[in-house]
Amino acid sequence: MKRTLISAIGFAFLLTWAQPAPTQDLASQLVGVWKWTSQSVKEVATGKISHPYGEKPAGHIVYTKGGHVAFVLAGDNRKAPAGASATDAERINLFNTIAAGSGTYKVEGNTIIVTYEASWNQTWTGITQKRQFEIVGNKLTVTSEPTKNLSGQDIIFVVTYERVE
Repeated sequence: MKRTLISAIGFAFLLTWAQPAPTQDLASQLVGVWKWTSQSVKEVATGKISHPYGEKPAGHIVYTKGGHVAFVLAGDNRKAPAGASATDAERINLFNTIAAGSGTYKVEGNTIIVTYEASWNQTWTGITQKRQFEIVGNKLTVTSEPTKNLSGQDIIFVVTYERVE
């Protein structure tokens, strides 16, 4: 009898033991507002890494529960126009140091698939891009598949964000 009682108590203890909650799926974890913390470009052939928006870019990306995404990115080396209106050279520099876009996204495993409906770079409007992503704590890292740059070299983008909300 004593053995049965001890076994029953032990079984009840195991049933009530605090179990960790199952982790959220990646799609749920992605939803929110993320602050841009870095963006690098790696040349596949040489391994050379560059930072086209500087070491400390500014901006945010927002992923909604409903599957929409919007982002704006500004380089850390942007200069205000010298006069009341920008010269053509100043406008070109400002254009080359910003990126923005919006559209829809879906998540398949650890892949974000974004279809852009609007973009600062009209060549992105209407296209779909796939990126691998990882979330560790409050840090999101997004990595592109190899793609060609304007010079025809294969490159990989790596972008990191920090969760804001």
